[in-house]
Amino acid sequence: MNRILRRALAIGTGVAAVSALAAVPAEAQTVSGGSCGAGYYQQDAYPLGDSQGATGAGVIFLYYSSSTGKNCAILRRDADFLVSDGMGITLKSSSGGVDSDGQRAYTQYAGPVYVSARGACVQITANITGAWKNSAYLAKTHSENTGWVHCG
Repeated sequence: MNRILRRALAIGTGVAAVSALAAVPAEAQTVSGGSCGAGYYQQDAYPLGDSQGATGAGVIFLYYSSSTGKNCAILRRDADFLVSDGMGITLKSSSGGVDSDGQRAYTQYAGPVYVSARGACVQITANITGAWKNSAYLAKTHSENTGWVHCG
């Protein structure tokens, strides 16, 4: 009897997990290390813009792959921030590489962008234009520059 109960519980938990994943929009599922590709691990996250809400207007995610020596960056907007005029992200390496992605059409996330940075520092610059939900404020461009980080 115990074995049947454990099996039913395991099946129920699996169905709930799959249902929860299916409920997440496909676009939201792609904003992770998986967006950069296999072998990338999150190194850091930086809030973008004003500190309204938990994260600001958005969050910059920095990933690294030790097997390729590349960094990857993605900008994701805060759920309560409405993008009105796009968003963009640029990733630079102190060894000279640069990759940029930004369009006025972007409303959920920008990137991924990549640079080779083994033994080098990286710098991320990102911007997002819009306004907070339920806010009387006009659209504003929020931007962030991390300075040189994650050297090595």
